[in-house]
Amino acid sequence: MTNSETGEGKKILLNDTIGFIRDLPPKLIKSFSSTLEDSIEADFLLHVIDASDPFIQERIDIVNHILDEIGAKQKRILLFNKIDLLPPDKLKELKKTYGTKDKVRISIKNAI
Repeated sequence: MTNSETGEGKKILLNDTIGFIRDLPPKLIKSFSSTLEDSIEADFLLHVIDASDPFIQERIDIVNHILDEIGAKQKRILLFNKIDLLPPDKLKELKKTYGTKDKVRISIKNAI
């Protein structure tokens, strides 16, 4: 096996950016956008979303809008966290709404 087959010798940059707050003033959004500039050079983006948040789509839209504004064009993978907080009907609705392609659902509390 070569290093490329095993992943050895590969460099990974993990950049944890700010969370987005609903109704954040535009002036603050501009200043936070600068913290996202490293995202432009990423091979892909993991967008972590609180699955229990009642404003999921609004949050996704805000992040996508800002990423589009700064020129981040790469693949985005949605990672839904805290799915253990969803009742079965809401989990089913989440799966139906967002599908499974390029989507990940996790729970740190329960092995789901």
